[in-house]
Amino acid sequence: MLAGVASGLAGNAVWLAFVIGAVAALFTGLSYAELGSTYPKAASEYTYVGKAYGRRSFSFLIEWTMLMTEIVAASTVSMGFARYMQSVTGLPILPVAACLLVALTVIAISGIKSSLKVNTILSIIAVLGLIIVVGAGIGKFGTVDYTYSPTGMSGVVAASILVFFAFIGFDNITNLAEETKNPERLIPLGLLISLLISTVLYVLVGVAAVSLVPWQQLSIAKAPLSFAVSSTLGGGFSMLLTAFALLTTFNTALVLLIVSSRIIYGMSRAKALPSPLGRLNRAHAPYVASISALVVALLFLALGNISTIAEITSFGSLFVFAIINISLLHLRRVAPSLKRPFRAPLNVGWFSVTALLGVASCLLLLSQFDMTGMVLGLALPVSGILVYGFIDRRNLTRFDSKLHEPHEG
Repeated sequence: MLAGVASGLAGNAVWLAFVIGAVAALFTGLSYAELGSTYPKAASEYTYVGKAYGRRSFSFLIEWTMLMTEIVAASTVSMGFARYMQSVTGLPILPVAACLLVALTVIAISGIKSSLKVNTILSIIAVLGLIIVVGAGIGKFGTVDYTYSPTGMSGVVAASILVFFAFIGFDNITNLAEETKNPERLIPLGLLISLLISTVLYVLVGVAAVSLVPWQQLSIAKAPLSFAVSSTLGGGFSMLLTAFALLTTFNTALVLLIVSSRIIYGMSRAKALPSPLGRLNRAHAPYVASISALVVALLFLALGNISTIAEITSFGSLFVFAIINISLLHLRRVAPSLKRPFRAPLNVGWFSVTALLGVASCLLLLSQFDMTGMVLGLALPVSGILVYGFIDRRNLTRFDSKLHEPHEG
């Protein structure tokens, strides 16, 4: 869905918007890879910021913002699913999106093993769907001016804010660290491989889409990629791609809900949220946390506009990513001998060049939001301040000394 909206802003240069989003994601991804290998814990942002600064209030604010971002993203994707479903069946968007979120929560509560089996199968299907788009358009590569944008570079940057949503999720890997074997090695490896594959596929899909149909038509299509493929391969492939899109959005929303529940669970274990949220069922799934995430996701559906919800998600993610990069720089300075199984490249002594570029790219993209987007995006950390004020302050005034200590090695 966002590919169509982004093409309306960037025109034929929509592929460049994906490149900008990928670069910003890569710099921050390297920081997550280093911190994830060093502190393989659920509620990862809470842990990283806590290790760096030792202020539970600040850690709570950052993790709460990421939590809300993940839940808002689940609402966004469920609406994308519902829009695809409407293009096929005519069913109303909000009820379908709500039913999807409920069904996915049931799957998430069934346990991580069964959930990840579903995730693996649907991830393969999602990649196949994107390969079909690229295959359909590859014969027409070079037929349009891929540098043309109706509003110039400003349109490309605006589109990059939207498509950055497509890259959000690499950080989710770190929140599953406690359910991963050998996380010190596999977390960085999985995170960086996923970013690389996503970047190549998204850029190729962007080029293929505007090669198949004019960007003006793509921007108003209800199911843009299906519409683009049908122009060359016929309606049968369009229906196939729509089915793939439904499964892909189903899968993405499932992952977001699972990660949201793990963040809530991790924060509960760290006594940053009420202890009942850390309860597990027989399948060792945090069922209270999962239901809580569902309730909040359903509330965000009331916003009703997929582009608005996607902007809120991108703003919240960029805000948190900037802080994570800053936290890595701080830890490099105060704990240079800390054991780091993975170390981000391009360093000058203790100083990480990639982390600095991560901060800069996040701030650059944040500066491009309009006033409405900024206000709605800032509502996420502001809500964290309000929630923090209502939680038992006796458990939140000082950071646990074990969690705070960076642990020099």
